[in-house]
Amino acid sequence: MATKSQPQLTLQGAHIALAAAQSHAKIIGVPMNIAIVDASTNLIAFERMDGAKITSISIAMDKAFTAAGHRVGTHTYKDAVWPGGPAYGIGNSNGGRFTTFGGGLPVKDAEGRVVGGIGASTGTPAQDQEVVQAGVDALEKVLRGEGKEGKSKL
Repeated sequence: MATKSQPQLTLQGAHIALAAAQSHAKIIGVPMNIAIVDASTNLIAFERMDGAKITSISIAMDKAFTAAGHRVGTHTYKDAVWPGGPAYGIGNSNGGRFTTFGGGLPVKDAEGRVVGGIGASTGTPAQDQEVVQAGVDALEKVLRGEGKEGKSKL
C-alpha cells in the first residue's frame, strides 16, 4: 500500500480539550498558556489565559509538540535527562523544542492512536500536568461517546 489514512484531531476536538484544561486551570487558580497540536505537531488551537506568563507561550507549544511527536507525556523524561542518564541531551534535539518536564500529553483516539498533543505552561510542572490531563480526560470522554458533542466529528 502506498498511502495510509490517519485519524485527525479536529478543531472541535481541540476546543473540547482546551475548554476542560482552562476550567481546571481556573479551579487551581493558575492562569495558563494552553496549546493543542495535531499528530503532525502543527498547532490547531492556543489560548493564553489572562495573567499567564508571556515567557510560557512557547513552552506550552513545545510541550504539545513533544507529546504528539514522541507519543508520550513530557513528564516521562524527568529521570532520564540528567547527566549520565539515557536521554541526556535530548532537550537539545528538534531545534531545542524537545521538552522534558511535566505539562505535555499526547491525545489518543479510541483505538490508542496519537492524533495530537496538548501542552500547558505557567504553573509548576505538576500543575501544568494536571491541566493537560483535564483536557485529555474531557476529550477521551467524548470519544467514548459520553459527552454531549458525540464522537462523530472528532
